[in-house]
Amino acid sequence: MVEPSFFDYMCDRCGGPFCERVHVMNMALNYIDEEYCLACLSKELGKTEPELADFAWLYVQARDCFKDPWTKFDATACPRIETQNCYCQKV
Repeated sequence: MVEPSFFDYMCDRCGGPFCERVHVMNMALNYIDEEYCLACLSKELGKTEPELADFAWLYVQARDCFKDPWTKFDATACPRIETQNCYCQKV
């Protein structure tokens, strides 16, 4: 079950919830007007979810404006960790 308080954002394409780190990925990839969950963002960019998370992390870590909010967010409480569907655990 997805805990609503952990996922503060909703995908503009499918309505699925996503966390602060996926929000940062959206901003880093210039998806500002519409934001997507990792699954929809991955499809949009033709990558798998793990590939996109790795690609976005490399970009995020090179820019403090994205890295600061990424590292401030505590992703260890993600309910998707148990099912191994969370790709945002890099710090």
